[in-house]
Amino acid sequence: MARLCVVADTYPPKKDGVVTFLRSVLPLLREHYDITLVAPRFSSDSRAFGDIEVVLTPYLPLELANYFPALPDAGLAKAIRRSDVVLVNDLAPLGAAAISLASALGKPIALFCHHDEATMLAKAFKLGERWLIPEGGFKRAVERIVKHYYSRVDLFFVATSRFKRKLLRLGIPERRIVFAPFAIDTGRFSPRSGEAMRRRYGIPGEAKVVLYLGRMSHEKNVETIIKAIPRVAEEVPDAYFVFAGGGARLAEYRKLAAELAPNANVIFTGWVEWERAANYYAMADVFVFPSLHEAQAFVTMEAMACGLAPVVSRDEGEGSYYRDGENCLFLENPQDERELAEKVLLLLRDSELRQRLGKNARRTMLNYSWEEHVERLLQGLRRIEHRQISRRRRVKKLLLNKYLAGAVLLYWASRGKIGI
Repeated sequence: MARLCVVADTYPPKKDGVVTFLRSVLPLLREHYDITLVAPRFSSDSRAFGDIEVVLTPYLPLELANYFPALPDAGLAKAIRRSDVVLVNDLAPLGAAAISLASALGKPIALFCHHDEATMLAKAFKLGERWLIPEGGFKRAVERIVKHYYSRVDLFFVATSRFKRKLLRLGIPERRIVFAPFAIDTGRFSPRSGEAMRRRYGIPGEAKVVLYLGRMSHEKNVETIIKAIPRVAEEVPDAYFVFAGGGARLAEYRKLAAELAPNANVIFTGWVEWERAANYYAMADVFVFPSLHEAQAFVTMEAMACGLAPVVSRDEGEGSYYRDGENCLFLENPQDERELAEKVLLLLRDSELRQRLGKNARRTMLNYSWEEHVERLLQGLRRIEHRQISRRRRVKKLLLNKYLAGAVLLYWASRGKIGI
């Protein structure tokens, strides 16, 4: 059986879309490959994905956009050297190092494009509000780095047309892009009673609940939801606004909600375990997710599978699960709190519309399965698995890679070995 090295810059107990992706696909890929997962040592639990072999690497104790940069070590190099094909899941330091190593060793490389790195970082750092760092220039600089690494990748997987357009914009030939839409476990995520969860948080059974579930971070645009609360609460005073999730900005958002909507019913739950997420969707009437760099996030898909009507950032084209007015409501400007409030109020007032969108949302998610998704992954990986790599890169080129060298220097600096 061929060996697949999977590289990710995230790992439980961290909660994000890539962890959800790995949790869903690794058991299915395991039937076709001997898998080694290389990820940050966010915990010492190497059994988070069952019998998948896991190699955990060090990371910097420095938060950047809600992530702690993982760093390459000998474990990464060994896993790549033993592999027949490498699958990278993002371009944080560990993923970039994996591409450089695999390229130098002549290994076929696939990358699942989960992020728009330039937009995500710019929004996370709120560069639009910092005149000393022009957002446009920052994004162009990030895209140059991204393009440098993408030039070494043999095949790309995307789940949305948005990321396909990103790859085409960066000069990736369409023949090297495989479309593989995500799925949801529609058995785990399905309509159910939310009475128990409402009792837990003291929410009356007849009250309307507006739910956001996800990381508390700038790029998720949680601020706009909070800014919309006063308008909604004025019209529906008994509505509850539940923010389920944790993150670096949680305290900041609690404070903002207290300042802007002191009399509204606002609840921050803190981190939610994936295994219990369906219970939170069950107690809600409307799901809101106005992300600035993604629309088809797993949490939105889970909410749809649970029969919720979502209010989301506009996202159309090949692979989009969304149909405005049919299974969701689009936000033309996700940072406009007035528009967001109006869309939420429309759903809260019109139970027929809310139920129709929720039922259609559930039907939409029933059309997708992880088995079909993994079959597309396998077809793509097999295309490159036995390919003769004609590029003759040398290890010295790897050592001269300025981005990898910078990551290594930061790591040694954090250990007190050098001063910078």
